Amino acid sequence: MSIIERDREGAFFTTNRIEALTDGVFAIVMTLLVLDISIPEIVRSSVQAELPGRLLELWPKFYSYALSFVVLGLMWISHRRIFHYIKRSNSGLLWINIIFLMFVALIPFSTSLIGDYRMEQLTFVVYGINLFLIFAIMFILWTYATGKYRLVDSEIDPRLVKKRKLSLIAPSLIVVLTIGISFVNVIAAFSVLVLMLVYSFIAQRVMRLEV
Repeated sequence: MSIIERDREGAFFTTNRIEALTDGVFAIVMTLLVLDISIPEIVRSSVQAELPGRLLELWPKFYSYALSFVVLGLMWISHRRIFHYIKRSNSGLLWINIIFLMFVALIPFSTSLIGDYRMEQLTFVVYGINLFLIFAIMFILWTYATGKYRLVDSEIDPRLVKKRKLSLIAPSLIVVLTIGISFVNVIAAFSVLVLMLVYSFIAQRVMRLEV
């Protein structure tokens, strides 16, 4: 590809458009999560007696909603941090990001599964694979953009590039671990997944001064 062709491609596939599309998808997906929580239908004469119990029955859905909302929030923050350093774009980056968003859009489905069938090992595996693919593709995106300084400034600190890779690959490995644990105990797998969120939050706090 000639220099002129590369310049034209970079002008067409701007990072601003990619970020705008990503922000829109995340906003829609995070909103869709709450739609899986339906208001209990109770005969009006029995509302006072039945409502507390019916609301309590919804706790698995509230749990899965909160879990996925926080996960998506952390993913969105990671994506924004990555694109802080990406200065240029091309069709390769565009398609990696589109595939990333394809699996982000699956989160409401996998969240609904664990909300309805929380104790089923298969549903956790589906949810875990969904998370793994998102983290893995984000890692691929960062590796692609920074490889040979393809889409980042050549002055970027190599230590920062490495830290970002570790901050993305670590959650992927933890998710794989939780999937393995789910074959033994689903509750333990969920517990480890929550610990992953704590780790991710701490990692975000540690990295924030670099932006």
